[in-house]
Amino acid sequence: MDRRNFIKLSVSSLALSVLNFPQLSFSSTKKERAKLIYSAKLPYEGKVRLWLPVPMNTDYQRLLSLEIKGTHSLSRLTKDAVYSAPILYLEFPDKNEKQVEVIFDVEFWSRNVDLKKLPKNNTHIPSEVALYLKPTKHIPTDGIVKEYANKITKGLSTDYSKVRAIYDWVVDNTFRDPKVLGCGTGDVKAMLESGYFGGKCTDINSLFVALCRASGIPAREIFGIRVKASSLSKGISDVAGDATKAQHCRAEFWLGQWVPADPADVRKFILEEKIDSIKDERVKFIREFMFGGWDLHWVAFNYARDFEPEPPLSSRETINELMYPIAEVSGKLVDKYKLTFEQSKYRVEVV
Repeated sequence: MDRRNFIKLSVSSLALSVLNFPQLSFSSTKKERAKLIYSAKLPYEGKVRLWLPVPMNTDYQRLLSLEIKGTHSLSRLTKDAVYSAPILYLEFPDKNEKQVEVIFDVEFWSRNVDLKKLPKNNTHIPSEVALYLKPTKHIPTDGIVKEYANKITKGLSTDYSKVRAIYDWVVDNTFRDPKVLGCGTGDVKAMLESGYFGGKCTDINSLFVALCRASGIPAREIFGIRVKASSLSKGISDVAGDATKAQHCRAEFWLGQWVPADPADVRKFILEEKIDSIKDERVKFIREFMFGGWDLHWVAFNYARDFEPEPPLSSRETINELMYPIAEVSGKLVDKYKLTFEQSKYRVEVV
């Protein structure tokens, strides 16, 4: 690997000059720190373009530094035009060996919202939050999605009661299907029309998000990756070094502030712990915890859905999400699962 192509970017340069991250006040609660290391050796002769998701800065996470080394001819930090998803873009020349290693040094901490202090209704939705009421290709808010949302929330008068009913309905009616590739596609309309409510995290949490939006409550998926074992259950996450297949989609809804939710991990807990009844006391605990809380084992990438990365693909098509690396060879898109699971590796060093 050509070590002359080594770049180290400080968090200040990332935040101020490249991605325009907001200035954030970080809490004094217990924090974790990990180095998420992406490496790839790409067996292609043509020109390769590579887009990598970058951990974002939020009120529960910050990117401390980013290091790149490899045989690339170009590296650039960028963001998409709609969601401001941070992206690392790389290019590799036609015939050269194509290797890269990227080290993301991330600090992150758990989230737990006091539900009793939340307002019952959204009296004002900021413009930047209203974006997450809009439909996308995979997250429609009309037709069958609206029909289900109306049935689930029938007779309920507050936004809080509606979002809680939607969360409970998703937990009660979906199931984790281990045969689904990756994290699933999150095609909500197809799920509801087929009546098959099995899937993985993107499927289940996208269903929650779509039903919330169809009920007038802003909600969004957050795409990221597990970087350590879950303190709640190894069935949820048992990552200890190798995170190549540890991608995970979580969710949030807006009720005066962004509130975490993860019905998909409730269903994963049930499957992996081999629990027969949803009324099991362990399930009741996880179910309550995942409505308003996340445990400390996961790093967030972005909220982007059905969007055009920057720079655009050669075809100018949109991508479903940016949780996995995306690559083109001579202008043709590479299968993201082959790229991620066969030609790439994510590993974690807890600092």
